[in-house]
Amino acid sequence: MNVLVLNGSPKGEYSITLQTSLYLEKKFSEHRFQFLRVGQQIKSLERDFSTVSEAITNADLIIFSYPVYTFIAPSQLHRFIELLKASGLMCRENLLLRLLLPNTFTMSLPISIFRIIAMTLA
Repeated sequence: MNVLVLNGSPKGEYSITLQTSLYLEKKFSEHRFQFLRVGQQIKSLERDFSTVSEAITNADLIIFSYPVYTFIAPSQLHRFIELLKASGLMCRENLLLRLLLPNTFTMSLPISIFRIIAMTLA
């Protein structure tokens, strides 16, 4: 299964959100994971959305991974969703946004989230 992780954290490589998503890649190594750092690269994505379009089209599962600062998603992720909507990809029949994965400052995720991912990837 092709799993696309859209990481909305603006912190980049050392974000806890990304580290949590990388754990999923290790846990489910039989699947192919692709990570797009949309939170960190939002300015370049505003100029060229083609890499995102291709990745979304080829994905079997899309995971939105983002930090929750005061119970809202970062503005970079909001902008990404606006770009996604403007691209027309959200209107395609074969695109199913199946999982919304919020994160917190700690690396603890509810066990139920891992069960949902495990059932989807199994």
